[in-house]
Amino acid sequence: MAGALHRRLLLLAVLTVSALLPRAAAVRPFVLVLSGEDFLKDPSGAHPSLPSADGDSEDWDDFADDSPATDPLLSPSSWIPLLDPTTPSPSGDQPDPPSDALFVAGVRAMISAASSGDEAAFSTASAQIDAAAAGGHPGAQSALAFLSGAGMARPVSRSRAFLLHKFAADAGDLQSKMALAYAYFRQEMYEEAVTLYAELAEAALTSSLISKEPPVIEPVRLHSGTEENKEALRKSRGEDDEDFQITEYQAQRGNAAAMYKLGLLYYYGLRGLRRDYGKSYHWFSKAVEKDEPRAMELMGEIFARGAGVERNYTLAYRWLRLAAQQEQYSAYNGLGYLYVKGYGVEKNLTKAKEYFEIAADHKEHGGYYNLGVLYLKGIGVKRDVMTACNYFLRAVNAGQPKAIYQVAKLFQKGIGLKRNLHMQMMLLQHTGHSGLCYISRSLQIKESILKSSI
Repeated sequence: MAGALHRRLLLLAVLTVSALLPRAAAVRPFVLVLSGEDFLKDPSGAHPSLPSADGDSEDWDDFADDSPATDPLLSPSSWIPLLDPTTPSPSGDQPDPPSDALFVAGVRAMISAASSGDEAAFSTASAQIDAAAAGGHPGAQSALAFLSGAGMARPVSRSRAFLLHKFAADAGDLQSKMALAYAYFRQEMYEEAVTLYAELAEAALTSSLISKEPPVIEPVRLHSGTEENKEALRKSRGEDDEDFQITEYQAQRGNAAAMYKLGLLYYYGLRGLRRDYGKSYHWFSKAVEKDEPRAMELMGEIFARGAGVERNYTLAYRWLRLAAQQEQYSAYNGLGYLYVKGYGVEKNLTKAKEYFEIAADHKEHGGYYNLGVLYLKGIGVKRDVMTACNYFLRAVNAGQPKAIYQVAKLFQKGIGLKRNLHMQMMLLQHTGHSGLCYISRSLQIKESILKSSI
């Protein structure tokens, strides 16, 4: 019995630490097949949720440009700030409440106890998290919910786990929202599931701006039976990883592709690296000196977002234009966006549409999505809901996350597509899981503990 507990605690330690390593999750293959029955017979009819025919480009796609979502790594449930001293506190400059100190101490003690298999120390650490949860700390409530559901250091109680997840989710905890949404889905409580998945999906998408989504990496199993997947863990060692060091060496020797890859790893915080805009800018700057068009596009996004630099739309336009001239067709999406908004250039909806069409003609899913927005809202074109739906569906089947979210909203509101709660819920579920990749990974890890997958 003690040996089994030790193995469970050790597994918790391995998986917990693995969960702390930021890495992009792969968007699962997604094909949405609709029949004529799914479309409204008269999609051109007026709908109270539609914008005016001459849509205002200020609204664009309903995502705020100047107020990106809080970094998901700073969610109340994230343990990264506890272990990485360079990570800012979720509370910013405000003094941490007492429950934070209890939560930090409890998590650190729990990791140590799990690593050594010390059951008594694990129970003590659990009690500290208990106290933090009683003080209203949403991260502690979420962690306690998983412990209660797994029956670790306490009797199994699904009802208590559900209640704690509810408290944490109401306080904004994303992991608990994901857990609750899945629980509602399993119980076929689709209205409740849709509400939570919509919140998760929007949180996943609000921080993206004009260019590409972060590159995806195939998901890997961190633990199989009693054997660790050492290769998967090795690839999340950040700057200590041998592959990273080889890439860095190649970049230092002047390899433009390696420079771009390093910039990408630091820009998105992939493969165990902490996001570092300064280092990403450094390597992208080196790469563009060697005419690397992918780096030019990312430089355009960096200046448009003000990611580690002062926001400068003129420079954003310059770099996106250079990338497009070198047949980096996804850069046309960024150029079109600048013309829609009038950022760094004179507002020109006709030119924006032309750029989006160039991107779409070269099968860039962002082009499909952007054209869908134009036709849905009547921005620079006559509003055509059916054309908008067709563009969105092409973007969905190309894996564009925002398009998946938009189609879910069309199903919800009955715009162009017949109302379909189940389809809406499935699309939102996909968007939330794909966009908030670290949450999905953490939940999969915790679910493996719930199922005693040793």
